[in-house]
Amino acid sequence: MSNTTNIQFDASRFYDFVAQMDRKALNKAERDALRKSVGVTAKATRRNLRARWPKSSSTRGGGRPSAGVIANVQKSTGGQLYGQVHIMGNGRSNSRGYLLRFFEMGTVDRFARVRSRAYRGRTVAELRGAGMAYRGRIRPLWFFKDAVNSTKSEVFGDMSDRMEEAVAKQWAKSAAKGGRL
Repeated sequence: MSNTTNIQFDASRFYDFVAQMDRKALNKAERDALRKSVGVTAKATRRNLRARWPKSSSTRGGGRPSAGVIANVQKSTGGQLYGQVHIMGNGRSNSRGYLLRFFEMGTVDRFARVRSRAYRGRTVAELRGAGMAYRGRIRPLWFFKDAVNSTKSEVFGDMSDRMEEAVAKQWAKSAAKGGRL
């Protein structure tokens, strides 16, 4: 006597749905899959930022610097969807992104009032000796670059699984509404 049980699943209705899926539902499924994939990198970026810059929970101006990590899905001019995570926002629309760029890439030694030609090209010691106020240097944290490198294989490796989940979700929504099955 055998302890095995054969279970057969008929997926023909699902494959028919995918073949007859309208462009709007397919775009929504693709957008959902991209949004989940981009979210993995954004979450890792925020985690790295908090680990490498402990004071990032709040700043003097208020708000959280991790709010400067932006993850979105957009449509290119050719009509293709793409997802992106970025921290290099401009200073007007996203002040947190503007702040994060300096912590990601670091800065050079900074001095107050080094605008005249007399001080250009001088070394740090010469500028300090001339009485210039030293404003310090921010060392790079590389929280974004490391997050992208660590999640790249996960994002691209699981993309087909996420797309299948999103299509199945659209199929379930269509079935719940009484749509084509």
